[in-house]
Amino acid sequence: MVTRSSAAHRAAAEVVAAAVAQGLGALDEWQAKTLLAGYGIAVPEGGLARNEDEAAAIARRLDGPVVVKAIGPHINHKTERGLVALDLRGDEAVRTAARSLLALTEGQDVLLLVERMVRGAREFMIGMKRDPLFGPVIIFGVGGIFAEAHKDIALGVTPLEDRDIEDMLAGIRASVLLDDFRGLPPVDRASLAGSIRALARIAEDHPAVTEIDVNPLIVEGATPVAADALVILDPAAERGASASAPIPHVTSSPDLTPLFAPRAVTVVGASSDPHKWGGSLLRNLVDGGFAGPIYPVNGRGGTVCGLPAFGSIAELPEAPDLALVALGAAQVNAVVEQCGERGIPVALVVAAGFAEAGEAGAAAEADLVETARASGVTLIGPNCMGLVATHSLLHAVGFLELRPKPGGLSIVSQSGNIGVQLVTRAERRGIGIDKYVSVGNQASTSALDVLDALGDDTQTAAVLVYLEGIGDGRRFLDVMRRITPKKPVVVLRGGLTEYGCRAAASHTGAMAGGADVFMAAARQTGCLVRTGPDESMDLALCLSELPLPAGRRVAVMTLGGGWGVLAADEVARNDLELAVLEPRVLAELDDLLPGYWCRSNPVDLVAAIGPDLASHALTVLAESESVDAVVVLGILRSPSTGWTSDDAEAAGVPGGPGRGSFNPAEVAFLERVTELMASTGKPIINVPLRPLEAATFPGGERHDPVILYSPVAAVRALAAMAWYGEYVAAQADPPRAGARRPGPGHGL
Repeated sequence: MVTRSSAAHRAAAEVVAAAVAQGLGALDEWQAKTLLAGYGIAVPEGGLARNEDEAAAIARRLDGPVVVKAIGPHINHKTERGLVALDLRGDEAVRTAARSLLALTEGQDVLLLVERMVRGAREFMIGMKRDPLFGPVIIFGVGGIFAEAHKDIALGVTPLEDRDIEDMLAGIRASVLLDDFRGLPPVDRASLAGSIRALARIAEDHPAVTEIDVNPLIVEGATPVAADALVILDPAAERGASASAPIPHVTSSPDLTPLFAPRAVTVVGASSDPHKWGGSLLRNLVDGGFAGPIYPVNGRGGTVCGLPAFGSIAELPEAPDLALVALGAAQVNAVVEQCGERGIPVALVVAAGFAEAGEAGAAAEADLVETARASGVTLIGPNCMGLVATHSLLHAVGFLELRPKPGGLSIVSQSGNIGVQLVTRAERRGIGIDKYVSVGNQASTSALDVLDALGDDTQTAAVLVYLEGIGDGRRFLDVMRRITPKKPVVVLRGGLTEYGCRAAASHTGAMAGGADVFMAAARQTGCLVRTGPDESMDLALCLSELPLPAGRRVAVMTLGGGWGVLAADEVARNDLELAVLEPRVLAELDDLLPGYWCRSNPVDLVAAIGPDLASHALTVLAESESVDAVVVLGILRSPSTGWTSDDAEAAGVPGGPGRGSFNPAEVAFLERVTELMASTGKPIINVPLRPLEAATFPGGERHDPVILYSPVAAVRALAAMAWYGEYVAAQADPPRAGARRPGPGHGL
């Protein structure tokens, strides 16, 4: 026996199949609601009529106020066209409305949809759109005729977990409407979440459904009911022939161990001229102290940079793990083929003149990719700057001398110049770098492939990646979901504005722009997105050096009131909390500070002088059970630590990183910061009174003190760290209905 739900589901499938067979571009509202009902979404009772008599008969059967709508294959937004009559009571009202609607649509293939009038004070919307990169995206937000004006929405990229749906429900500004509100009962969240899941299942089951727009979704009592619905079709997608159908994504990455830690390296196109790629690459390898064999390949043989050169790859005494190819584009294909013949597993190609140079270059790049595949060679590039792996003493970047100290932060970049800029900033700030990889054109190996490999790399504690394009959204989801529970990923994102909000046939399509979809995907997968190099490096620095806060309660210790006010404002903007100081903490601070101190958080030291006082006050705050993180303002580079103009001259303000940049009192204070982070597991961020570039202090422990340049930067970094800590913790815990996970700080 066919159950009612099975019959409804089968009817839904038949509706889509019939429309696809007819080549229709959309379902009418009756068909759309049949589809929704088949997947368990509540729709109002009703029926179809061809004339006023049939309309009146249906209305009598519904026994109450009704709605009459004109529907047809070419009618989408009925309200704007005056094709909806609301709150009709009695035969004559229904007949009058029916005659009017039929007159307005005379000559068109239309029917009349007569439905029970759905009543409710709260109107939401749900929808689905197929993004060309990420696939089905679900939207939830405030509905009604002004939905696009409000644009109070949250997006979720499928597949959706329960916590993703809870985040969507809590993620709109008007989320309070889901709870008890002015005498209205709370919305049935289980039913609402079920409707969102239903849209995701429809997208999975029916490739021809490209957009769904349910607006308004009226809350009647506590139950959300689909009062209107629009379903857009692409019949070609059902047959897999649509030009917009997503390309199947790659699910595995190449083995990049030979790239990160090669035992031997060859430079093909090696030169003694430092103004050539082959010369600069070779010189940086040698000067960087690479411990393994370096084999220059130069057609003339002899010696290059004091090393014996070989006339060809075939003449090498062994097969190195990595080939750095520094020849022109026209010669690269043959070289990669020779690498395969010699058994070299990885080739990094710096040459330009490929896909970035036009159609001919794109064709050459396609040939290069095929050659690498056929030869069993992992291809990095072309058109890239090279790589650095500090723990392997591998400095393989052309023309620039990059010598960052070893550390836990790895950098991946689609842009050579931005990648070099990020590494240079890290070097200047004293931020330890593990690996830097420039992926160039990503002809074969993408930034996501490198990220995937870094996920299992024990020397990498955090990753900063510059992305301009994703290429494969599903691959992005796969990689980030795997990595971020283990280590943080900061994405410096370029190219977001190119997407924009494109015109679409539905509210969903108009509002779910590509940039918003990317940000939703990043949020779901635990990525932290920034759009500027400084802020991205600040956050990456904090994530790689500091412990994560256990909560959102922040103590601010400041040498002056103004910075405390700025920090407090930023705490509020970023969903953090100013910690409430317990009586014991206030009493201990009373013993340290003048009697006129403010006795509140932010804790203003009221210009009290002395590094010991600052250390004691910081200890009291950091050890407080009501504090999860501390921001310290104005202690460094201030009279409190005896900082003088002589100190400034000796340190070379703004000063590079290292103990030599700080006077003895500052060193003692920062050593105390190091001890407190080790003993409490709480992050402490310092902001100096006078200019000092964001840096780390080599405290010698797992967590080194971090120095940022402003209170705003410090609080924003803490907010992002708190959000990431909550994301990691949530992976092990089921979501709580109605729980709100705040956004990941400024910029995302």
